[in-house]
Amino acid sequence: MPKAAKKYYAVAVGRGGPKIYGNWDECKEKVSRYPGAVHKSFPSLTLAEEWLASKQDLHGAKHNPSPPVQTSESQAVTILSQTSSSASNEAEESEGPSLLSPPQIVLLSPEQRLVLDRVKHGRSVFFTGSAGTGKSVLLREIIRTLEGPSLQLAITASTGIAAVNIGGCTLHSWAGIGLGEEPADRYIGKFFGQPKCYSIRERWERVKTLIIDEISMIDGVLFDKLEAIARGMRKSNLPFGGIQLILSGDFCQLPPVPGRNPRGQQIASLFAFDAESWNDCVGSPVTLTRVFRQKDQAFVDMLNAMRFGEMNSKTVSAFTGLTRKVTYSDGIEPTELYPTRYEVENANSARLMQLNTESHTYVASEYPGIDSNGHRIDLYKMGRLLERLVVPKSIQLKVGAQVMLVKNLIQGELVNGSVGQVVRFSTAKEALNEHMHIAGIEKNEKGEKSVPSSDWAWPVVRFISGRETMCIPQEFTVNNASGQMEARRDQVPLILAWALSVHKSQGQTLERVKVDLRRTFEKGQAYVALSRATSLAQLQVLNFDPSKVVAHPRVLEWHGKQVPRQNEVIELFDSDDEMDNEEAMTAYYDA
Repeated sequence: MPKAAKKYYAVAVGRGGPKIYGNWDECKEKVSRYPGAVHKSFPSLTLAEEWLASKQDLHGAKHNPSPPVQTSESQAVTILSQTSSSASNEAEESEGPSLLSPPQIVLLSPEQRLVLDRVKHGRSVFFTGSAGTGKSVLLREIIRTLEGPSLQLAITASTGIAAVNIGGCTLHSWAGIGLGEEPADRYIGKFFGQPKCYSIRERWERVKTLIIDEISMIDGVLFDKLEAIARGMRKSNLPFGGIQLILSGDFCQLPPVPGRNPRGQQIASLFAFDAESWNDCVGSPVTLTRVFRQKDQAFVDMLNAMRFGEMNSKTVSAFTGLTRKVTYSDGIEPTELYPTRYEVENANSARLMQLNTESHTYVASEYPGIDSNGHRIDLYKMGRLLERLVVPKSIQLKVGAQVMLVKNLIQGELVNGSVGQVVRFSTAKEALNEHMHIAGIEKNEKGEKSVPSSDWAWPVVRFISGRETMCIPQEFTVNNASGQMEARRDQVPLILAWALSVHKSQGQTLERVKVDLRRTFEKGQAYVALSRATSLAQLQVLNFDPSKVVAHPRVLEWHGKQVPRQNEVIELFDSDDEMDNEEAMTAYYDA
């Protein structure tokens, strides 16, 4: 019987982006249950490459989400499906990078390249650094290099919000441990009792690399428990069962949630670095020192002093002097940071009520996906999963409302954290006729721009940059432990932004910030809040009290033991000789 001819499978739109695969199983994993996936098989690699190249000038035949419903102030209902219409290319718009365009080149610092090189060599690494040193940028580059989530690459974070931001799931969900309160051996027994296919057992046995973001919020006891589970499930005595660990976070920021004893009494949590297995699993950290968020070295020095609770009289005086009110001619106010969600909701609602303009309410369309075992998610669980998203189920907007973009739409210009003001509401048809930019608009295979139904009026936002953009619905997803869509919300990518919680601001860059330190209640919270700002000129600080600027003593003690030998290593690593690069890593990590 003749041998079947070799086939190649090109994916133009799918999980992991444009790529060519040598077998159907790999291709199927990237397109199965992916809305709007575009793929084709070819008898030769050349034909597959030519077809994929022909798609590079399109914005992708990605699924055009059903729009949320825009209602009057007295009405708010959800349409579960709404047909979209295609509008011809009546105007050329300066849109962001195409979905299929080559990824923008990311220029990494020597410290960041040191981490990435270690990852490529299969070694475990923990990288840390102050706010604004590019930890998130580096982590996204690592994920891109490792080609996205799969059974061999687990992308996780300590919290739901952090997990969504990197396209992964929570560590607890991936590990299958629920609240994590049972002993390690009990979990091992449970997992081995499951069918090997589509199970937690399979994830533990097949994973090669485990990413954990915001490691500072993982308790040391839990870290040891996971390490024991990993060794038991993989039947290996190697640290963490031989899994490559990529850990990111800053222990000077938000600490682990305190645990409780059997009597329900709160007990102090251990940091992850206090885990008995930490040193064997991770080794010396790489500390990123180059700050990208703030350009003013004086401000950087002030924040570093705050990070470690080392406030001298000059620094205290500088922060105290920031009580003055900062005003802006464009009417966009600084975002005020609050410690609790309750305070944020009250502040935003009160400001919205003060606007005497017509109200427009947008209620999201929501869709259940499948869990990591291939079972369809019920509506109750879907709702719980979608609580992790920053974008709300329902948002009420008016002309004059201050809003924040919560999705990256144009690299470097319209990004997650961009603040603006709603200036009017228009239909998509009106926007096209007026040559207005529509954020996130895509093209189908014919090159036509697909926009939501022209019957709906969408918010037009003027951002701080001066650019006016119509914001139409975008997809927001929560992924399961296998990297597949577990729940999806289609919603206008905006939140009210007169106020924001410190927790939700973590990792974001805000151009205009106002902070009242009288409200802070947790160690490291004052530092997290103030380090969101890009400059002293656009930062207002009320009730500055040096006693509120507290770094956790255990973190300071641990930091003091991490003797920084990085500078001499980076000088060696920065040479062009690859052998020197390997020697540099060995010198640093094996010391």
